[in-house]
Amino acid sequence: MIRLIRFTLGLGILGLALLGGISFPSVAQTVVQRSSPPLPPPPPSTPPPNSTRSGGSLGASSTCVNSAQTDVQTDSQTLIALVPIENPVLTTSAHPTFLFYVPYGSKQVKFGEFSVLTGSAETTRLYRTRFTLPETPGIVSISLPSNSEAIAKDVFYHWYFKLYCQENTSSRADLEVNGWVKRVEPIAAQSDQTAMPVVWYDTIADLADRLRTSPQDSALKNRWRALLTLIRAEDLAEKPFVGSVHPLER
Repeated sequence: MIRLIRFTLGLGILGLALLGGISFPSVAQTVVQRSSPPLPPPPPSTPPPNSTRSGGSLGASSTCVNSAQTDVQTDSQTLIALVPIENPVLTTSAHPTFLFYVPYGSKQVKFGEFSVLTGSAETTRLYRTRFTLPETPGIVSISLPSNSEAIAKDVFYHWYFKLYCQENTSSRADLEVNGWVKRVEPIAAQSDQTAMPVVWYDTIADLADRLRTSPQDSALKNRWRALLTLIRAEDLAEKPFVGSVHPLER
């Protein structure tokens, strides 16, 4: 009997020793693990493609011209951002200039809006302005004012260019293009004039300025056509430069 009691006690002690080697998470640890939200995925190193041609907002028209006035919509009737589709598209300027082909004048468009945003959820607005268009259709420019906040280097900014037709009574834009810009350190000029410029925004804005000053310069005209061909917008090579948009005073 004594031996049986000793054997039973030995098994009990052995069992407690084995259980003592097993660790269980505390209640506090379990709560922390369950309440920690999953980490969001890191932002992409390169933004998605630029949306360079308007298609109209959801529930809105894709043109500021009455459908009875045109049967087929062509590039000459489409809002187009003069930038490549694939990113990155670069600038060396702290206050870059953006170019757009707008097939409408001030009589068809009530106003436009241009904004530049940044941040993982685009919660930081660098710049926003409302504007009216020149009287006639053509290629327009818009620049970040020199007195506005500069774009930082090596950061992607998302810009939006929106148009609201004269008959629009909603808060949604009728036409929109959007894209990305990234500022980098100055880069040496390219010798290959047929390749996509490394700093696109600077190159096309500079060429547009020179063409406005010397519209009959054949070398400049050929270079302009070559740039537009690179972004599949060669049909716009003969479209006029109609100047910058006109910011609305607040």
